[in-house]
Amino acid sequence: MQKGNPDTYAAALLAKIKAEKQQLIADGKLKQEKPLPDIDFLSLYELPHNWQWTKLGAIVESLRYGTSQKCSYSKNGFPVLRIPNLKNGVIYKSDLKYTLMSDLEIEGYSLQNGDILMIRSNGSKSLVGRTSIVSSDCEGYAYAGYLVRLRFIENLLISRFLYLVLESKFVRDQIEIPVRTTTGVKNINSTEILNLIIPLPPLAEQQAIVEKVDYLMKIVDQLEEQIKHRKKLAEDLMQTVLREAFE
Repeated sequence: MQKGNPDTYAAALLAKIKAEKQQLIADGKLKQEKPLPDIDFLSLYELPHNWQWTKLGAIVESLRYGTSQKCSYSKNGFPVLRIPNLKNGVIYKSDLKYTLMSDLEIEGYSLQNGDILMIRSNGSKSLVGRTSIVSSDCEGYAYAGYLVRLRFIENLLISRFLYLVLESKFVRDQIEIPVRTTTGVKNINSTEILNLIIPLPPLAEQQAIVEKVDYLMKIVDQLEEQIKHRKKLAEDLMQTVLREAFE
């Protein structure tokens, strides 16, 4: 392992992300960020030596709320992703609405492959903060006001890994516990999102974790299919036994 290598050391990865963001700020493509509060490391568990605790705001290139323009099913203008289009990390395009936007709005709200959309406001605390990854077939789509777009430095973070972290119990507790006693609509604002604490492994380990989780999820899917098949066989067998008993 080389300590200056983002593939093997998270500290080097964070330093590279910081340098890239500073360059974007210098080029006028990003606004200067407010400093993030320090992390209370005493309240956190120990990570592998080449991992790093960080806040989401330290690795996000930009965060933006969705458009407030009215949408309709009239297929006139740009497709707009809404809360019903986000489910289990995937974006579904079966219930799209559309809106008209100016050139400036198109530039600001157009999604890119690898962006993460987060639900920022909902009546159910279990849906607040839920995320889905934008795939290449949704590039150029806009997104509605109850969603927030998280964009990351290209090739320095793996969106699929970040999705898994944001769906973990550790992060979900950070989101759900503060809104547990809130009545009515529950919200998470940009400051709260940027201050979410996450464990960050180096790039190579992010990829390894994603591959392992995806492999295990395929096994789970196969087992579920087997259970459904055996349940169907059992039901068919029961119907056969009952039919023979009454004939």
